[in-house]
Amino acid sequence: MVDRVRTEAQPGRVLQVLVVDDNRPAADSLCMLLRMWGYDCRVAYDGTSGLQAARTHCPDCLVLDISMPGLDGYTLATRVRQQPELQTAKLVALTAYSDDAHVQRAKEVGFDHYFVKPADLAELGRLLEMMNEVMRLASRTEELARQNVELATETKELLQGVKEDIREVKEELREVKEQLRECRESAEETPGPE
Repeated sequence: MVDRVRTEAQPGRVLQVLVVDDNRPAADSLCMLLRMWGYDCRVAYDGTSGLQAARTHCPDCLVLDISMPGLDGYTLATRVRQQPELQTAKLVALTAYSDDAHVQRAKEVGFDHYFVKPADLAELGRLLEMMNEVMRLASRTEELARQNVELATETKELLQGVKEDIREVKEELREVKEQLRECRESAEETPGPE
C-alpha cells in the first residue's frame, strides 16, 4: 500500500525520481514522502537546475511543476525528451492548471501523466509503484535474457563436445570394423586343419 512507509525492500535498484518545483516547501515535502515510500528522490527548484539534475542523474521519473519562472515545465519536458539518455524517463506533470488546453499541451510536449494540485497522493503513489514494478520486471527480464544467452553458449559448447565424442566413437567403430574385416579375411585365407 502506498499510504504508508514500505516495509519490504525491493530487490535491485529502486525507482529514481526527480521532483522539480519552484515551491520549495512543496517540492521538499513531496521528495520526503517519496523517500519514505522507498524511492530514490532528488529535488530541484527551477527548470534549469532540474534539467541539469536530470542529465546528471538520469532519473526514471520526473515530477514537474508547469508554472515555474524561466524554464517552465513544458519547456523542461521538451528538453528532457530531446536527451537520448532520458528517452525512457516518465514525465509526470504536477500543476495547478486543470483546463483542457494545459492537459493537451502537456501531452504534446511529452508528459506521460498529469496531476492537478493538490494531487491525490494515493493515486500518485500507485502510479510510482506501477513504474517501480515495471522497472523491476524489466530488470529481471534483462537478467533472464542474459542467463539465456549464457545457457545457449554453454549448450552450444556441450553439443560441440558431444559431436567430437561421436566423431571419435565413429572412428573407433571404423577401426574395429576394419580389424574384424581383416580377421575374417585372414580366417578365410588360412586353410583349416586337414
